[in-house]
Amino acid sequence: MKNNQAIGIFDSGVGGLSVLQHIQQLLPNETIIYIADNGHAPYGCKTNEHVKQRSQIIIDYFISQGVKAIVIACNTATAAIIEHFRQQYELPFIGVEPGIKPAIRQTRNGHIGIMATSTTLASTRYHELCKRFSQQVQIHSQACPGLADQIEAGALDTPEIHRLLRIYLDALHNKHIDTIVLGCTHYSFIKHLIQKMTDNSIKLIDTSHAIAEQLKRVLAQEELRSHSSVGSVQYLSSGSTEQTKATIYHLLSIDVAVMPFDL
Repeated sequence: MKNNQAIGIFDSGVGGLSVLQHIQQLLPNETIIYIADNGHAPYGCKTNEHVKQRSQIIIDYFISQGVKAIVIACNTATAAIIEHFRQQYELPFIGVEPGIKPAIRQTRNGHIGIMATSTTLASTRYHELCKRFSQQVQIHSQACPGLADQIEAGALDTPEIHRLLRIYLDALHNKHIDTIVLGCTHYSFIKHLIQKMTDNSIKLIDTSHAIAEQLKRVLAQEELRSHSSVGSVQYLSSGSTEQTKATIYHLLSIDVAVMPFDL
């Protein structure tokens, strides 16, 4: 039955696990294939062409596995390719993008900061998103090179990640922002650190739960909810499976098998 087919989720690495967590909470009966493309990470400093090529390979694999929906749990990949793939395939695609709309509801002074990768901030999709809301708020974009790499390595509370965050947060503080949008799924894993370094004076917007809610709505609309009594997750990695396994344990405190993704 099509309802019991898997959902494909991918990211350039383990950042998409923040989305996966919420999906499992909302949709515990679903079967999921999660691909961490960390052998080609980070996407955030790669060209759009590279991101498109890798995304095509992964999506072709998902199609070969008969998935019923695909979640692009990566801001950079969403910005680069989601519209193209929505036109190319009939199955539902759920993407992620910086949560400017919920940030508008939270801001008090109208100054919103966006922390994201350089590639996301340079994308046409991001510029169109900013233009849509430019009459309502001042949007201050902050590229965060190196941040996703640190999180990918499991370095969530080290001197280096503190140093990088201090640079990026100071730059945003100088813009008088009162709300920060986490524009990369990796950043969800250091949300507590960002909150601590801003003395809890800044509101943080993390869209991971909203993505899971959107997937739930789409599956219901398409009548694709699973009839299975229990769900499962298969983890694949294009990088070191042992490193990915260790990072998943470090981030989620679960011990899982990780299979190689050699494409």
